[in-house]
Amino acid sequence: MVVTHDVEINGLQYDSRKVQQGDMFIAIKGALTDGHNHINAAVSNGAKAVVMENDTLLPDSFFMHAGVVKIVVGNSRRALAVMSANYFGHPAKRLRLIGVTGTNGKTTTTYLIRQLLELSSPSMHGKVGMIGTIEYVVGNEKYPATHTTPESLELHRLFATMVEKGCTHVVMEVSSHSLYQDRVYGLEFAAAVFTNLTQDHLDYHDTMENYFQAKKILFDSLPSSSWAVTNSDDAFGLKIAQGTKASVLTYSVNGTSDVSASNVSLSINGTSFVLRHHAEEIELHSQLVGRFNVYNILAAYSAGIALGIPAPSIKAGVASFSSVPGRFERILSPGGWSAIIDYAHTPDALEKCLNTIRDVLPAQSSNRIITVFGAGGDRDKTKRPLMGKIVDALSDIAVVTSDNPRTEDQNAIIDDVMKGVHRKKDLIVEPDRRRAITNALSMARSGDIVLLAGKGHEDYQIIGKTKHHFSDREIVQEFIAARVS
Repeated sequence: MVVTHDVEINGLQYDSRKVQQGDMFIAIKGALTDGHNHINAAVSNGAKAVVMENDTLLPDSFFMHAGVVKIVVGNSRRALAVMSANYFGHPAKRLRLIGVTGTNGKTTTTYLIRQLLELSSPSMHGKVGMIGTIEYVVGNEKYPATHTTPESLELHRLFATMVEKGCTHVVMEVSSHSLYQDRVYGLEFAAAVFTNLTQDHLDYHDTMENYFQAKKILFDSLPSSSWAVTNSDDAFGLKIAQGTKASVLTYSVNGTSDVSASNVSLSINGTSFVLRHHAEEIELHSQLVGRFNVYNILAAYSAGIALGIPAPSIKAGVASFSSVPGRFERILSPGGWSAIIDYAHTPDALEKCLNTIRDVLPAQSSNRIITVFGAGGDRDKTKRPLMGKIVDALSDIAVVTSDNPRTEDQNAIIDDVMKGVHRKKDLIVEPDRRRAITNALSMARSGDIVLLAGKGHEDYQIIGKTKHHFSDREIVQEFIAARVS
């Protein structure tokens, strides 16, 4: 097809329903639908140009009669990323990007790095953008997150807004989906951080090797001027940095690394340890609780070193950082028991969370762990019995309930979880999550800890395809308020 005149494009869209007169429509293949099947709708809505991979799907005559430019590319997602960067004027080139990837710990590490950057210089306050699971932060404004890592069009729009608001740095969670789907294609990261890799998202990636290879894309794409920060205690930690052009900085608790922790002291009120970097030793104190947070702190500290933040600023940032919404978030009751709200929705995260509680409970005490948990629908089914087995082994009382069932039968999901639960007593099965939480809180005695796992910061529950307002935190607060008043 020959274009004999210039075509002015008003905007880019990959969702045919959002196309307006004069837009360009990029047909991408999604998990649930293929944009190539919606080209007719996009043209009907006013698209003046269409980018597509399948050259034979529609004849050239269709586009000629509609007065629409047809552009055939080898990879629509990469084309979308490149065009999005062009459309918004390459805002990422005016930002220093720090990417954090891994199964667990991404969110806390991202929040920590942002704090370290902001505290390293008074002029940085409000100049560090953030993109992640909980929220997007643009200057001093916050927006609820729609995806851990947005599609490239939304991502570059966010970058453009950040530049407009005066941001100089962006710390972002980089999901395996976003890497595999080329959402971050073409971005140049100043540093990339790897936290760990454990079973998750196998409904999408099929195998752990595929999952790992998706994560590795981030490190394979780093330039020589960048830093690769990786957890050498993790089985995949050194492997993920193999072949990278970037300088590598390792951190660990158990092994030999560039940055390491020793003399770890854990309590319900926080964590202390000695951090060693080369020959220098620093005593660190943090309000974050749990051994897994030692790794998050080490990851953030190492990223700080890579970014040139002075050690005193990093130490002060770690000490002043309190918590992340829905990440081991503790609520104390007047009755002396505690509720902990955590996003743990993988076997590894759940095990670490429960072991953390075990670590900080007083020795020889009669205090109990009451765990309320479920598993998400339309997601990796193989992890469900594993989660059940972990709670069965590490909790005094297990309360099996619903998470986000989505389009699956919540009772069928619970049946999958129960394949890993072998106890006959101290067990409650209650599909209604509100009732399950209330039952668990009603059983709690002074000194007990009630873990509400799986939903963390989320303020909704997805049943079918509908989001209903639901907050574990609000239910705990209402329960306490009703007994205080």
